[in-house]
Amino acid sequence: MSRSKFVTPAVGLILGAVMAVVEYGRNASLGEAALVFAIVGGYTLAILLLQSRSETMSLLSGLPIDERWQAINQQALASAAQIMALVLVVAFIGVEAAGGDAMPYAWVAAVFALSYLGSILWYRWRS
Repeated sequence: MSRSKFVTPAVGLILGAVMAVVEYGRNASLGEAALVFAIVGGYTLAILLLQSRSETMSLLSGLPIDERWQAINQQALASAAQIMALVLVVAFIGVEAAGGDAMPYAWVAAVFALSYLGSILWYRWRS
């Protein structure tokens, strides 16, 4: 499955614009909203300009150049998922121990766990 090299940058610019509008709507100054857009837009622009020159940027844009980079991407995603699961559990326990509202962490952890389980079932069914 191939896709255009402009998909990730386009999504990034749209996301940056939405984030800027939300910030501006939350009583941020126009400069603060512009800064939000500039940060996301700058990252997006860097991906667009460097994805054909850098294997790493190509991977970050969602277009790994070969099987080796696809494997690196899979390993990085697996590591990130394990770290996020650990962070969610530690945050939940820490907030719960401090007497705060740990439900936001519980909901995010539940979505994480259900999406993981759902993905296992989906890919098992498709293989």
